[in-house]
Amino acid sequence: MTQVTIRGLGLQRGGVPILRDVDFSVEAGEFCVLVGPSGCGKSTLLRLISGLDDDAGGEITIDGVSVRATPPARRHVAMVFQGYALYPHMTVEDNMAFALRRAKLPAAEIESRVREAARILQLEPLLQRKPGALSGGQRQRVAIGRAIVKKPKVFLFDEPLSNLDAALRLETRVEIARLHRENASASMIYVTHDQVEAMTLADKIVLLRPVSDDPAVTSVVQVGAPMTLYHHPANLFAARFIGTPRMNLLPVRVTAVTAQGVEFELQGRRWTAAVDAGGVEAGASVTVGVRPEHVRSGADLAGAAGLRCRIRHIEALGEHSLLFCDAEGSDELPALVARTHDERLRVGDAIELSWSADAIHVFGSDGQAFARRR
Repeated sequence: MTQVTIRGLGLQRGGVPILRDVDFSVEAGEFCVLVGPSGCGKSTLLRLISGLDDDAGGEITIDGVSVRATPPARRHVAMVFQGYALYPHMTVEDNMAFALRRAKLPAAEIESRVREAARILQLEPLLQRKPGALSGGQRQRVAIGRAIVKKPKVFLFDEPLSNLDAALRLETRVEIARLHRENASASMIYVTHDQVEAMTLADKIVLLRPVSDDPAVTSVVQVGAPMTLYHHPANLFAARFIGTPRMNLLPVRVTAVTAQGVEFELQGRRWTAAVDAGGVEAGASVTVGVRPEHVRSGADLAGAAGLRCRIRHIEALGEHSLLFCDAEGSDELPALVARTHDERLRVGDAIELSWSADAIHVFGSDGQAFARRR
């Protein structure tokens, strides 16, 4: 069973740390997505796994065997790049067959593999065309087909959809998901900036952060299933990064710790978060977070007690709108974002925002999340 394991991987360039203490594994048939801000080393990590770069410390194993001394061609991996990298003078068929011909596979075997990849990716009518006659989505499918024909143990995708428009991204994302289902024994490691891609494609997400600015941190912030990272971010970094729009985060002071959780105060009203206190005491400074979709809005101040706000901006997105609101009576609180279906609201309206106790996240002064009660 194919498995990729990364242990203690670290990399410096010109004395600047790029990756530090990277540890995670990808099980057989698992779709693992690497996400994180620009500069955190996602693409570099792919190149290290593929063997295109090999100047890092630590260990990389595939099927339990170290590949640090193995040349790229013998690692049984196939990489799909952001820029297609197709030969413009060759047909689709020749592009897909090129590596197999160089490996001197039998002609019948080459034809069989190319035809099967074309079937999977719906490229059969395009086999005799050249890349210049294809759309961006079709070119990317050819690049994926070139990887499929190698029958790798591990597929590596480096932002393969970033050059496509929204409609083509959706179409090609569906094709990649289908490819994953039809190649159940192969592991896939996929780099993206697009959280929709990450949440919809991944079995596992590895969230990375840049380490060059902070010598005390490691590259890997959190590893887990997409909905685990969404509902249970391990720390403030994960809470800020996962989710669009991002989680509302408010600095508060703890007023009491009760059997129900941690109590705090906003605008003179007491709120309770259903979390385990984790040793925090009254008077401690913490950060509370709530996602925009968990924020309820009311159109007037006579409604249920909540946080009094005024609407600064509205983004109407069709099925719902995003309200960007300023809390009244406090310059210290950041703007809050709420998701609503109320089309009557206007910029400048005074509203109340509220949320339930079990929707609240709490992060200590060290940035680590308190465990939420199930």
